[in-house]
Amino acid sequence: MPLTQPYQSRETAMRGDIVRLFCMFSRDGVLRDPVSQPQVRIVTNDYEQESETSTSETSGSDSSGSSESSTTPDMNTGYGPFYAVRMHTGIWYVDWFVPEDAALGDWFDVWYFQFESGSSSEQKTFRFEVHGGDAFLNFETSQTVSKMGDVAVSLVNGLKTNLIEQACDIPVYWEQAMVVGANRLNFAFKNWRHDQPVLLRRNNRLVDDWTPDFAGNAVTARAIDPEDMFYAHYHFAYFSDDDLLSMLNEALWVMNATPPASETYRTISSAPFHWRGGVILYASMQALRKVIFGFTWQERAIIFGEKPEDAQRFIDNCKALYTDYSTMWMEMRKDIKKVLPPISIHVTPEYTLPGGRSRWFRYMYKSGS
Repeated sequence: MPLTQPYQSRETAMRGDIVRLFCMFSRDGVLRDPVSQPQVRIVTNDYEQESETSTSETSGSDSSGSSESSTTPDMNTGYGPFYAVRMHTGIWYVDWFVPEDAALGDWFDVWYFQFESGSSSEQKTFRFEVHGGDAFLNFETSQTVSKMGDVAVSLVNGLKTNLIEQACDIPVYWEQAMVVGANRLNFAFKNWRHDQPVLLRRNNRLVDDWTPDFAGNAVTARAIDPEDMFYAHYHFAYFSDDDLLSMLNEALWVMNATPPASETYRTISSAPFHWRGGVILYASMQALRKVIFGFTWQERAIIFGEKPEDAQRFIDNCKALYTDYSTMWMEMRKDIKKVLPPISIHVTPEYTLPGGRSRWFRYMYKSGS
């Protein structure tokens, strides 16, 4: 099955295709790489149960003088370990080709890693779901191809999690679809999250044979009857990563124009580290401006409340938060470019010239001291 994107996500994994499984590592709230390359094992519940049975039977046989286990786990339910690949600082992934005969349903990727040298190995388990080979097409609708570096990923992640987190994970409960073709559906919002469940109901029954593009559109496997009613549940982000990058770059332009404008930087990856707080703060102000402006239209305002007073209450909260951020920004921009010289100790050597002490004594004698 041809794909325009070379891998599937956790929510769209299917037989006969590659699924890319991500894991983020952070320490003290900052993305950090483990000290060693993480390893990943991909298993099912059956594998875990068989492994525990095998371990217990091996322990029993060891106590009776035999080291042979009578139960061997089915290799079709466990794969790996695979070495993870670093994408950005603190963000690692592993690509796995889902076999054609892989069991449908829940699978688990178990990550083994070590944060510091000398510390014990740690383990984290995450879930993903395998579908049939004709269930999903993970294609992209945007014509923009973007790539982010480590600094951009860190800033976007900080902007999402610290300042506008709730705007990047908005649930929509059973929105009615608009039929736009013989087997095509359209929904109100774009930027659907890949790490949250996406469900579709046709006449109050869950549908499996459909394809979302995660940008507000879906395709059903069979033609839509006139009496069919479709409803979808999904999570979406008010801002895409490209939107946030645009706001961060605009914040960098403002930082370049802030006096003293003696140095300018073209990209956020080349800007000084001590500018990052101001860049993120100004970008969050731009995000709040966009939210407030968007709520001028009913389709946007209904996100946070069907009643006009609910939407107005949210707008008032955004305006108050924008005022707080603006006050912080005005205070920060006064001194953000003032970098004091480093503190150092300078030792000036002193040399005693011949006769220097005798002249000092003669001076003391003549002065009568």
